[in-house]
Amino acid sequence: MDTLTVRIPAAPSYVRIVRLIAAGLAARLGFTLEDIEDLKIAVDELTAYLTGSRGRAGTLEVNFLLYEDHIEIKGRAHLAEVAGEAESGEGSGPRLRTELTELSQKILETVVDSASLGADDGTPTFTLSKHRPARSPSRGGVL
Repeated sequence: MDTLTVRIPAAPSYVRIVRLIAAGLAARLGFTLEDIEDLKIAVDELTAYLTGSRGRAGTLEVNFLLYEDHIEIKGRAHLAEVAGEAESGEGSGPRLRTELTELSQKILETVVDSASLGADDGTPTFTLSKHRPARSPSRGGVL
């Protein structure tokens, strides 16, 4: 298993970097173009919960775990306003959700094998996993 970790500002404008890394790693694992696009949709959906539409003060740490037949992506937000929300009951921005909406759940069920949003010791997190489809003998397993 190979692991790659990236830390970016918790702003939507930096999420494209995470999407590009996810796409590049999935291509390296032999994912189809359609599966790569699905993975990018899932990354967008889950990171939006942590960054919000306008961004937040802090960073987003994303770990990519590469297996022979699948990729796992785990995100963790290190946000200043989360600490403020915990202490005062309100933060400087919109409250962070730790549960997926019904629409998000349906989108994610369509594009990845598993996805979750939560909190670990008060820190917002997400996890997603996508398996590569079985390779056909005619492709020889090489891209």
